[in-house]
Amino acid sequence: MATRGDRIREALAVRGVRKQQALAAELNVHESAITRWKENKPISLDSAISLGVALDISLDWLLLGRGSIDGHRNHTSDDAVFRIAARLGPRSLSLLLAAIESIADDAASKPPP
Repeated sequence: MATRGDRIREALAVRGVRKQQALAAELNVHESAITRWKENKPISLDSAISLGVALDISLDWLLLGRGSIDGHRNHTSDDAVFRIAARLGPRSLSLLLAAIESIADDAASKPPP
């Protein structure tokens, strides 16, 4: 069975990532962190999410080896919301949730057409 490090190396190859330095800058980590992850060393959940978003890969596949690298693409638009939310900082996420709650409250108070 492939390790998480094997899957990271596979994802980098499949997505055509040749410059680890550029990916590290995008993820806001040191280049050596990516090297450690490829060696199956620990990765934080935040870093795994960021890596999954940056490479557009399934987190189930990345972390657990379940499904396929593109398994996340077979889902509904709700998953797109989660991918976007994973990229937001705490303040932005809080503001987004408040806006969504406001819209939902407004929609609930209106009679159906």
